[in-house]
Amino acid sequence: MKKFFVETPLKKFAEDSSDALYMQIVSRIQQLMREGHLKQGDKLPSERELAEMFNVSRVPVREALKVLEFLGAIQHRRGEGVFVKKIKMKRILHALDFFMTDPADQLINLFEAREAFEIQAVRLAAERRTEADIEAMRRILLEMEFLIFAGKPVHDVSTKFHTAVIAAAHNEIISEINEFLSDLLTYSRRKSLSDASRHTVSLQYHQLILQHIIERNVQAAVCVMQEHLDDAKVAVQKMIQSE
Repeated sequence: MKKFFVETPLKKFAEDSSDALYMQIVSRIQQLMREGHLKQGDKLPSERELAEMFNVSRVPVREALKVLEFLGAIQHRRGEGVFVKKIKMKRILHALDFFMTDPADQLINLFEAREAFEIQAVRLAAERRTEADIEAMRRILLEMEFLIFAGKPVHDVSTKFHTAVIAAAHNEIISEINEFLSDLLTYSRRKSLSDASRHTVSLQYHQLILQHIIERNVQAAVCVMQEHLDDAKVAVQKMIQSE
């Protein structure tokens, strides 16, 4: 497998940027997945071996592996090594394509897509929700409250709430769209909720959305979801501009 990594050396930019190098490593591994040289279940060389293959320090290799793990392309198995993850490769490669392009433009595109399916999802949820759906959302919001009180990240539980709203719509196609975009949505929420001061604001939006779903108030649920998405989009834009 090593020959696939070293056929074309990485380009050392003038500033020898570690960021530039780690993105090239991500891109190279993505290419190996597309071409079938890396398949589900394959073990990657060690961090040291990868650094030698790419002729770089271990820093950009380590960062590239973090990106790939976050996107679900690889997984660390304690005592065994790093393996290509056994999930749908089409979804992984789609996520990598997203990550390799301009994040500002892509995140805005993502929010526009979210408006298309999450607004419809909350409308349907207000019409179709069951008591089990309501109970599931309530439990998630209690978990979110606890995490905020403990000063812990909330992006994962925020994802769970939005997924629960979509589940309450009882529309398989919308659920499939949400599942397909799950890695990108997680990345987006990491950005929008990286500022802890926004955690309570997000919780309040979620609580309002749930209340309107319980009341079967379709229009109010739609309005609050739209405000919530707009608020998160502004937060992401500010975060990107400050980087």
